Amino acid sequence: MIRKIEEYNKALDLRRKGKSIRAIAKLLSISPATASSWCKPIKLSPKQIENLLKSRARISHLRRLAKIKHQKSLIKVAEIMKKSKAEISNLTDKEFFLVGLSLYWAEGFKSLKEKRLGFCNTDPKMIKFMIKWFKKAIRIKSEDFILRTEFNESHRDRTGEIKNFWSRITNIPLNQFEKPFYHRSTWLRNYSNRDKYYGVLRIRVRKSSELLNKTRGWISGLASK
Repeated sequence: MIRKIEEYNKALDLRRKGKSIRAIAKLLSISPATASSWCKPIKLSPKQIENLLKSRARISHLRRLAKIKHQKSLIKVAEIMKKSKAEISNLTDKEFFLVGLSLYWAEGFKSLKEKRLGFCNTDPKMIKFMIKWFKKAIRIKSEDFILRTEFNESHRDRTGEIKNFWSRITNIPLNQFEKPFYHRSTWLRNYSNRDKYYGVLRIRVRKSSELLNKTRGWISGLASK
């Protein structure tokens, strides 16, 4: 109760000095509605009202400028990306092979304990590229892929949705998906874009131990250049 009285008195004092309701609410960590109710008995002078109106107009103007600047920035970024995208011409077969090999080097399974080719990532575009690379560059058949989704347990209710998402991205039927793996770590906060989360996709290739060793050799050759 004592703290509320102190906050109430501070609110009145700030209002007498011509502070806005929003400013008072922010300074005292109270809601604008509470600040407005507390300060209702305080009548501002014409000069204080004029200053608040000027301040409000200035803030509104600054927000408009910030919005215009942000829009210009987005347009500039889009132009840069469009130009740089055009600089990537069609890849030759060798270039395509090396790009995919580099991605496998970064994100693929390479341990000596591994018995099969494998790759995992959260980026749908990268996954799509690598499925294409497996098929085109090293001749993996569609039916030889084994896929598994991995995501936080808090999304267990979206299991079907997540599996269907990765099935569409890879064009691999659901009967080639293993049972999902649920991560049991607790998230410290809830994310607003929950429906945009699809976890990690793990790709395995059946009977590919020889190809895995060959891939290790290609990576070794690439590393020596």
